[in-house]
Amino acid sequence: MIICLQGALRRRYPALFDQMFRLRARAFAERRKWRVAVSGGREVDHFDDLDPLYVMVVNQQGKLLASLRVLPTTGPHMLADVFPETMGELPPIRHPLIWESSRFCVDTEAANAYSPKGVNKVTGELLAGLFETALHASIINVVSVYDLYLERILRSAGCRFDRLAPPCEYDGLKTVAGLFEVTPAAIQGIREAAGITGDIFIEAEELDPGAQEDRNLESSTDRTEVA
Repeated sequence: MIICLQGALRRRYPALFDQMFRLRARAFAERRKWRVAVSGGREVDHFDDLDPLYVMVVNQQGKLLASLRVLPTTGPHMLADVFPETMGELPPIRHPLIWESSRFCVDTEAANAYSPKGVNKVTGELLAGLFETALHASIINVVSVYDLYLERILRSAGCRFDRLAPPCEYDGLKTVAGLFEVTPAAIQGIREAAGITGDIFIEAEELDPGAQEDRNLESSTDRTEVA
């Protein structure tokens, strides 16, 4: 199930945000060995202070399974400000109808179900949530920076995109920028690859209240660090 939350709602949903920042630390610093700053077991950067939109995959008990971050390209974003080399000779993307997706991560231990086409179902749900949200907002493209390993996953998951320039190397990984199509056909391709049917969106208030209360209590001592 997909929940979309603005960064300004961190104080209202501390448990979800705490889970997301901890998952990012495990996925990027521990598992992939990226040079990211981790404090208190959480990976948070200055782009998280810009009130981005977060797309999250959760189960009914409020456990976070995957997440990503969305920023408008009209302001600061990672492609323009951190990874400009991935644009090659092209200028930074600045367009009111193009979003940037970053910090894509999946809890690979908890999300271990696959579609008949071999696509991780949670990965597919996260991608479908991103592009359906973008289409609803009249966005025409999503741009993202990722390594070649993730690029293969994105293609297998049915995404339609083009590289913007040849690969660059960051932290020992060949890295590229891609421009993604936001169309009903692209979304249908992702849904078919991941075996997704029906509506996948819920409101955060629809999560099991008891489970959310337990998670809030667990993270109460850390709220000031993620707020």
